[in-house]
Amino acid sequence: MAQTIKKWIWEHKNYPNFSYDRERLSEKIKRVEFLRGLVSSVLAIANKDDLNELEITNLTNEIINTSQIEGEYLQRDSVRDSVAKAISQNYTSPEDMSTRHTDDLTALMLDSHRNNELLSIERLHGWHSALFTNSGGYKGVKKIHIAQFRDYDDMKVVENAFNRAGVIVKYLAPPHKLLNDDINSLIKYCNESDEDPYIKSALVHLWFVSIHPYDDGNGRISRAIADYVLSRDLKEEHKIYSMSTTIYAKRAQYYEMLDMATNLHKNRHFDFTNWIEWNVDIFISTLEKAHEDMLFIVQKAKFWDRCRMIKLTKGHTLFLSTLIDKLSKGDSGEFSNIDYREITNTIPMTAVRQINKLLDYGLVQRVEGKAGRSTSYRLLFDIDKMN
Repeated sequence: MAQTIKKWIWEHKNYPNFSYDRERLSEKIKRVEFLRGLVSSVLAIANKDDLNELEITNLTNEIINTSQIEGEYLQRDSVRDSVAKAISQNYTSPEDMSTRHTDDLTALMLDSHRNNELLSIERLHGWHSALFTNSGGYKGVKKIHIAQFRDYDDMKVVENAFNRAGVIVKYLAPPHKLLNDDINSLIKYCNESDEDPYIKSALVHLWFVSIHPYDDGNGRISRAIADYVLSRDLKEEHKIYSMSTTIYAKRAQYYEMLDMATNLHKNRHFDFTNWIEWNVDIFISTLEKAHEDMLFIVQKAKFWDRCRMIKLTKGHTLFLSTLIDKLSKGDSGEFSNIDYREITNTIPMTAVRQINKLLDYGLVQRVEGKAGRSTSYRLLFDIDKMN
């Protein structure tokens, strides 16, 4: 009798005892610890308002991007208003754009990040319910079960087969009779294992998505569990980074790495070092971005401290605020007389006079090589380069 060929990781005799090369991961984990130290040192000198704004931005980014990875696109203003009113005591908005759905997604994110209570099936079901507030129990025209595990075996992850009919099966999840034992083992591992948090978060991410217990939303729940492990085990107080933002930027790699890890034909040695290493690399990139963001808000605070000693007009303040906001989004900080007039709604001569004041204050400088109608200026945002 022919032996059935085993293709998926849950069919392996060692599952779910995931093997990996700890020594190969050690240097990158040291890099993560170094970056966390840098971020913490900057965090310690950041003012409360800027830190609050950074946390709102990163929670918003996390909610939006973990959804976009799965093809759901949310309105940024709606998500941001939900996050802001959830974490800011002084939140006010002239037009609250939040919805019940974005409120529930925010509640999920805050629970996974701030609630250090033990993980449980009931808690997972609560997170799952939050994903589908507006669904009415359907995804498109397909009925889905909310806050309950699937009761069938044929759970496949597929992709369209371009240039030919049908779909390609990328993954077949374990039969439903194995779900409860598998989920309970995962929950016990999350709650009791003293494994390195970076390794642990990568493994629970893979483990949950491999089980694929829900009709839909498994990817988002797996990333929420990974976030929960990092937040709890690292005792993080503030959400100052977004892993899903980095993953979304590399989502093609993400799906490729999942495929390489879960398919035994591609992972013949049942080794998950590559998967963990990829996740650690994602965390490194995420922390590098977080460090840049933290340095920026500290620099912004120093800039405005300098400005408090200067008699700025309302036009100056409006213009500088706008320019700094653009700078945070990658703008060069250069501007012309026309730019100043458009932002402050002033006439040409007033713009010249006010720009000259900014030059006198040492807040901006002329760009060399540009004169006459091409005259440009640059914001001196770096406090150390100011006069």
